[in-house]
Amino acid sequence: MEFLFIDESGDNGLVKGSSDFYILAGISIEDQCWKKYYWEIQNLRFQISKKYGLTINELKGSELFSHRGPFFKSRLTPRDLEWVYDQIMDLICGPRSELFAIVKSKEEFTKRYYQAEVKIKSLVKTFNNEIWGEYLSFYEEHVKRKSIKKGYPHTALIYVDHPGYEKHIRQKVREYSRTFPDDAKFPGEGIVEDCIFRDSQTSYFIQLADILAFSINRLVTRKGKRDVITIKRPIVEKLKSKLNGQIDFKKLPS
Repeated sequence: MEFLFIDESGDNGLVKGSSDFYILAGISIEDQCWKKYYWEIQNLRFQISKKYGLTINELKGSELFSHRGPFFKSRLTPRDLEWVYDQIMDLICGPRSELFAIVKSKEEFTKRYYQAEVKIKSLVKTFNNEIWGEYLSFYEEHVKRKSIKKGYPHTALIYVDHPGYEKHIRQKVREYSRTFPDDAKFPGEGIVEDCIFRDSQTSYFIQLADILAFSINRLVTRKGKRDVITIKRPIVEKLKSKLNGQIDFKKLPS
């Protein structure tokens, strides 16, 4: 089994003033790697706390980039913040994890419905169904490929930090699980329908997913006037390599 921890960046609204993109990003960890990965994250947090005298309850990408939250009024310089960020991204892009992300352009989405007289509330629902459907379908296929590779049914459990996401996950997973596949080589493989809600403050892995999603946001939008750090080229290349073509950054408008 493996665990997928998902977070988002941007907002899912379609009204004026909402974000241009909505991003879902997740970090997947096989069960046998979970403890080792957890200890590595815990050790890094301890290093940061000891080195800078900080108490960090939650690591968030937006606060790290803009020097807010636990980093505000601390001894950390922009160079120190870059060191912290680089260490975190090395963990995210390390050998124990697989990354899954999707970027949804609201401009592209609304153009498809420009002439249709659809209420904004219905459009938001369609938008959410689309992005979650695309994301989970891609991940489901990944889990099925793992079954073939391992030679037995491989499964995945999803963790999210917002209870509202559960309906999207259940709706999509039910399409895979409610009918017993008589001809399937590995019946029982795929995403487990019961997802788990965890407050991001209590989950190191959802915090990593937050930083992953925020990093993708910065690479996509090229925005961040208040940012005190930037994403260095080696980190960009590591991230692109781990995502393995899931996002074509060159085709996205800046």
